[in-house]
Amino acid sequence: MIERFEGAVAVVTGGASGIGRGIATELACRGANVAIADVNEERLEETAEKLRSFGVKALAARCDVTSDADVEGFRDTVERELGSVDLLCNNAGVAVMGPPERVLMDDWEWILQINVLGVVRGIRAFVPGMLERGRGHVVNTSSIAGMWAYTWSMAPYITSKFAVFGLTETLARRLLPLGIGVSVLCPGAVRTNLGDTVRISGVPDATLESWRYLRPPEESPSVTAEEVGVMVADAVLARRFAIFTSPTDDARFRTWRLDIDRSLEAAIAESPPPPPIP
Repeated sequence: MIERFEGAVAVVTGGASGIGRGIATELACRGANVAIADVNEERLEETAEKLRSFGVKALAARCDVTSDADVEGFRDTVERELGSVDLLCNNAGVAVMGPPERVLMDDWEWILQINVLGVVRGIRAFVPGMLERGRGHVVNTSSIAGMWAYTWSMAPYITSKFAVFGLTETLARRLLPLGIGVSVLCPGAVRTNLGDTVRISGVPDATLESWRYLRPPEESPSVTAEEVGVMVADAVLARRFAIFTSPTDDARFRTWRLDIDRSLEAAIAESPPPPPIP
């Protein structure tokens, strides 16, 4: 478990922008030394400079979470430069849209390699050290989509986030009795740049733009990545498992599966019509 952030060492994957940057910034503001990993080298350096402005040590490394060698090398660099890791935030993620029966296998494999196996690689790299020391905390970024399949148009993304939620719950059962905290972050509507890397798969090029804006109505107020960073830091200190970014999402989690058939009927009635697929 973690009692305070001052002097702690934190790792954030996907830390150069969006929610990862928001988490890293809040941890640095509270006195943690932070290592961020990302594939965007320009954003990495910019974010690292911001973190150092809080008077802490900051390490930025290009790291592809689909690579065992990259993740293990990142771990070795962090431990050499900053010391043992107290907090691991597996946050790197991407999105794929498309009809589930037509999404290309390459796109399924791309998203699962990053969103699911990227988390697994982070756990394999950093958790053994926490177990040796008998302390630490792991935060895995799932999504509101990890417990509520809010649209059929993002089946690969939703599948990956359900997997992260389940993985994190099993990790909690393993690690909590051994003195290591575990949390799952389930963001709802957050203003980030996730849309920059979204892939639209299995549909004709002529329909790409109509697919890009196929979204269910937002039922939760949006928050900033910086606000999410505060929520995560507070939840770690409070040793809270589930972190929601909106009370609406928290309430939905508690009620959605009480009557799944009725919930699905309501969701279908509210769904926007799909774009035509030639």
